[in-house]
Amino acid sequence: MISAMAAINTNYKNDIANIEAIEEQLKNIADAGFSHVQWCHDWLGEYVYSHIEMVQIKQMLEKYNFKLKGLHAAEGGVPGLTQDGNLDFGHRFENRKNYTSLNEYNRLAGVELIQNRVDLAHIIEAKEIVLHMQLPYIELREDEDFKKKYWEQAFKTFDELKPYCRTRGVKIAIENLLCTPKQEQMDQFDTLFERYDFDFMGFCFDSGHGSMVCVDDPLFFAKRYKERIIALHLQDTDGIAPELIEDGMAALKHDKHALPFTGIINWDDLAKIVARSQYKLPVTLEVHLKSDTYDQEMFNLKDALGKAQKLDEMVKNYRK
Repeated sequence: MISAMAAINTNYKNDIANIEAIEEQLKNIADAGFSHVQWCHDWLGEYVYSHIEMVQIKQMLEKYNFKLKGLHAAEGGVPGLTQDGNLDFGHRFENRKNYTSLNEYNRLAGVELIQNRVDLAHIIEAKEIVLHMQLPYIELREDEDFKKKYWEQAFKTFDELKPYCRTRGVKIAIENLLCTPKQEQMDQFDTLFERYDFDFMGFCFDSGHGSMVCVDDPLFFAKRYKERIIALHLQDTDGIAPELIEDGMAALKHDKHALPFTGIINWDDLAKIVARSQYKLPVTLEVHLKSDTYDQEMFNLKDALGKAQKLDEMVKNYRK
């Protein structure tokens, strides 16, 4: 089968971590005709890959002739998960691996976790890692001393990662997220992109997240940081009511990771933005495809491929 120029997340169906489940998804992606993938397994949590696992993953990707459109790195732990099972993204979380932690040991462990993903990206020839930076925005608003210390730790982390990434030819793409309000994310990205050059740090635009934080303009972040776009998580949603923007559980429920052209995103406008950016095609889907049977699963994957190809062509046409 001749692969079409399009990319999809490797965990389109589930995040089961055993190799058999991972390879099943890779085979199905290849059979559907995709040329590229973004490695998204183990994007959440503190799992550390051994070197031999990295070699194994490289061999699996080569088996199906995949090229890489990045790798989704792990921030560490489950940010915002409270003891009663709810989500609170506005306050700090202190996992043992947390690259913005005020506990220096935890911060350094978080740095090692990111370095682990940079190593994997280097081995599988991915050019960037996508990284979450979930802001404890309520505490940052209310406590200037904490805000100062938080950013001191974050800067230390990225200053340490910069030479590590450069020697391996890997960039970091910071992603726009759910729940954190628009203004706080603007301040975050403005701060980071003023300090760090494009040769080290770029932006990953998640269209679904954008639709639920910037309800008045889902493409706001893509427009504002167009010059920094190096990664894409393309997905559609039905949006969210403004009063639910900071409700973690509601946001997750509305974060559908549906196929493009099925929700509220204006994909023609987004194609124009991507065309004017330095993003290197093909486009990358980050979707969740629910299927009850193998035939339905393959139909959904081929549908995803067709929609990704359509977007790819739209971007190419606007670049002419």
